[in-house]
Amino acid sequence: MAEKTYRLSLDQLNDIVSDAVTNALKKLDSLEIIEDEQKEKPAVKVGEFTDEQYREAIVTMERNRGAGDEPKVGIFWYNATLKELFGVVTHKRTDYLRPNAGGGLITCSEMHEDVWKKEFRKQKYHGGGIGPFKGEYQMKPRGRVFYNPSDNQYIIAVGSWIEQNPEAIDLIIEEFDLPRELTVVQKATHWDIGQTWND
Repeated sequence: MAEKTYRLSLDQLNDIVSDAVTNALKKLDSLEIIEDEQKEKPAVKVGEFTDEQYREAIVTMERNRGAGDEPKVGIFWYNATLKELFGVVTHKRTDYLRPNAGGGLITCSEMHEDVWKKEFRKQKYHGGGIGPFKGEYQMKPRGRVFYNPSDNQYIIAVGSWIEQNPEAIDLIIEEFDLPRELTVVQKATHWDIGQTWND
């Protein structure tokens, strides 16, 4: 087989390389990412409520009707561009009988890092990768809502990002159904953008 010799200018070579990279990236975008280890999930048993369990479940649900606007604790992220909360996890404050966090406070047990991983996977596999869960969880404004039973006060814990985004306070109060007169905002470095457990 005879060898071929090509004469290319630097601009022509750059164009060829650029086209090759663009085509390769297009192919990568259309590939489905499959995890190396596909673990078989154990089967979940499907059964029926007993009559007594069913009656008790209905009574419990009836008791909770109309309680949707009860104050809540939990976590959130804030999209400063769209001026909206996302990744919100809430629990009614009355779901907790006693403090479950340091300093005698009440909050949800969910952690930002764990919620982000779960939502990132859902977004990747079911949302076509489109959504707010991009990059690392700590690189977006985030916070947590606590309740202090000793002084009947709700605490919105945020990072210094709140100074540039004060409008987020009203959104958090509304989302968590917090009584304005019993709510304070407190800044701490843990919720600063870029801050992690290792910092």
